[in-house]
Amino acid sequence: MREVLCALLLLLGPPTGADPTMPGCLGGIAPDPRAGVVIGPGTARSALDVVPGGVYDLSVWAGSRAPGPATATGLRFLDGAGVQTGRTYALRPARETKRQNSYGMVAPRDAATVEFFATTTTEIHWDCVFLRVSAYDVALEAGQDTLKITVTNTGSEPLTGLKLTVTGCADFPPFDLKDQEQVVRTCAGSGPAQVSGALYWNGALPDVSESLDLGRRVGDQPQHPGGRQLQDR
Repeated sequence: MREVLCALLLLLGPPTGADPTMPGCLGGIAPDPRAGVVIGPGTARSALDVVPGGVYDLSVWAGSRAPGPATATGLRFLDGAGVQTGRTYALRPARETKRQNSYGMVAPRDAATVEFFATTTTEIHWDCVFLRVSAYDVALEAGQDTLKITVTNTGSEPLTGLKLTVTGCADFPPFDLKDQEQVVRTCAGSGPAQVSGALYWNGALPDVSESLDLGRRVGDQPQHPGGRQLQDR
């Protein structure tokens, strides 16, 4: 029952008005942050469809007393056959804390699902889980005399400062993308097209190039403005 309830209520992205500095949250996996949902003893798991290449950020709040090193939260990624791909991101707090953050987890390109897991005890439950993903996609479509470029926010977080450069086309002004929003540009160029400069809440996403002949190429891993990617508070 724990796993089913967790899967049904897990959110991609914090709701408007949620304050990540507070020990409770608005929404999350429990409408009432004081009513423990992910409870123990054992390990609770839930899986969601993944955005391959997306940058995942996980924040978890603990109910009852603060967890210690015997407990862990994190993510792992599975391929279409249900086999783990890439590393396991697990955080075990070095001290008793109420909130744990795991930032900058990149989904492998062959991932099909992302699995959240939380170790629990009879004294510890997890009241609130925020799972955010930041990602975008670039698609090209050739017309008779024009090239159509579609840039889509495929994550749950807004992106800013995106710059589109297309061979044979004049410069386009930078643009922003809300979650699931699309921006379409057309010109008489032939490509390839490159999107660069995309910023999400915790840093920069890799550049993406798309060519009608060569397909999609992704740049470097996301850059983070200081601090650890995995942390507890």
